[in-house]
Amino acid sequence: MKLNHYRITVEALDDAGGVLPTHEPLSFETSNHDDLYAIVEKLGRRDDLEKDEILHLAIGLKLFGKVLMENRESPLFDDFFPHFVEFMKNLKKGTPK
Repeated sequence: MKLNHYRITVEALDDAGGVLPTHEPLSFETSNHDDLYAIVEKLGRRDDLEKDEILHLAIGLKLFGKVLMENRESPLFDDFFPHFVEFMKNLKKGTPK
């Protein structure tokens, strides 16, 4: 299976008090069978989310979904897994513009 490789970086711009952060950026590499850019573009056709919300949702779901799928046998996810599957089905049906 072809995998797409990504580097995800989170960098604090300031803290809640407006002070410059002292933390180093958080960065990691990951791979996914899906093209994240294509997913963001597809979700961008929805009319029920703002553009920045679409980006947050797409990246967050793909990262979380990967962990969930790799650990679906874990008791930690027992209650949540069926709801995630249903949510993803509904998201894919969508409300395109």
